[in-house]
Amino acid sequence: MMKKIGKYFLLFIFLFCCYEFVFWGINYGDPMSHYGFSHALVSGEIPYVDFNIITTPLYTFYEALGLIFWDNFTMFLLEHCLLVTIMFYLLEKIYGKNSYLLLLVSFIFCFQSFLQTYNYFTFFLIIVLIYLEHFYKDKDYLIGFFIGLSILAKHTVGFFLVIPSLIFYYKDINKLKKRFIGLIMPLIVFIFYLLKNKAFYKFIDLCFLGLFDFSSKNGHIFNFYFFVSIITLLLSILLLIKNKKDIKYYYLIFAFMFVIPIFDKSHYSIYVLSFVVMLLPYLKIKNKYNYAIYLIIGFISFSYFIGNLSYGIGAKPIFAKEFKHFEFTPITKKVALEYKNTNKLYDSYKNPLIISYYNMHYDITHGNKIDYFDVFLNGNFGYKGTDKMIKKIESMSNKTIIIDKKGYEDDSAESQFAKEIVDYIIKNYKKIDEKGRFLIYYKK
Repeated sequence: MMKKIGKYFLLFIFLFCCYEFVFWGINYGDPMSHYGFSHALVSGEIPYVDFNIITTPLYTFYEALGLIFWDNFTMFLLEHCLLVTIMFYLLEKIYGKNSYLLLLVSFIFCFQSFLQTYNYFTFFLIIVLIYLEHFYKDKDYLIGFFIGLSILAKHTVGFFLVIPSLIFYYKDINKLKKRFIGLIMPLIVFIFYLLKNKAFYKFIDLCFLGLFDFSSKNGHIFNFYFFVSIITLLLSILLLIKNKKDIKYYYLIFAFMFVIPIFDKSHYSIYVLSFVVMLLPYLKIKNKYNYAIYLIIGFISFSYFIGNLSYGIGAKPIFAKEFKHFEFTPITKKVALEYKNTNKLYDSYKNPLIISYYNMHYDITHGNKIDYFDVFLNGNFGYKGTDKMIKKIESMSNKTIIIDKKGYEDDSAESQFAKEIVDYIIKNYKKIDEKGRFLIYYKK
């Protein structure tokens, strides 16, 4: 027993080191936004009312638990490592040591398969469901409860996880009824929370009505990851047909919803994990080859680590103690300097509005409230969200607005920066200065 605990403790430490020292570059972007949401929750803010999360918020609530005791990005990271460790424990119970192939696959995508977001959290809950279906398929209330939790993790995926039960047990009404009761319990609690905090309409707006804005302004159809996703889906369907009496395959195939509508590397890296899990029963890897896999994983980790330290891969990381809540999170010298210079500019004005990809970092380190400007991305403001955000700006008075040209001038296919709002500011307000990469406007 102690040997097994020691094994998973070492896995936990290994995962933490991967996030902290090997693939530390992925900690920025979406993970920082998710940390900001949980930070805001602990600070007393209400999802949907105060800040614009665009899916159901279970991951935000989960991560907030640890932040109650220590509100730091490192705690956020430790909690996420716990999820990944538990996932490998569950997979190993079903598929044996072959399960660690998922770790090797994640390295191909620079660990984005395990990115600290609600997407991975939803995939984790899918693994919990297939574990329950494998060992405890008669625990219908419990299975239904976790289907409900998956809906609360990411509704656009979770709702589809109801379908496998309907396909397999449409003749067993009693079994379906138990699963439905289990499912509805967490949803009732969530709806009560929304109503109590007067957030129900804004939840509907951001998570359902806002999908029209999100899908029309984002997504990269007919790119490389679109075609790879379709090929992976077709192969998954073949595996499903071959295992049509195994409910686990039905859960896994709906992981395709992770890539809709944004077919990119980050979303595909999560989806491909489900395909690898489908393949695991067919992989009869002998123990000596499993050890070879571990050695490869170790070698790649060490290579990335040495590369980072020697500038060979990425850039040399440092710890910037002056950034509150991020004191133990690696950052490049270049980005740290950019943050410092931006902070000086920020502090030279009285409570300015900054519009940048890095809003979340600025507001967390300055102790500001998290709001709708912290995730300044197309489709993240609800139905006709651009108009709503312009009205928010219009309602402000005596406001200095600092625009980061780096985001505004980003013309890459992956850019989601809400440029229409910036266009409105530039067209309607007075430009008072330009410093480095920042445009500075004033709203009377």
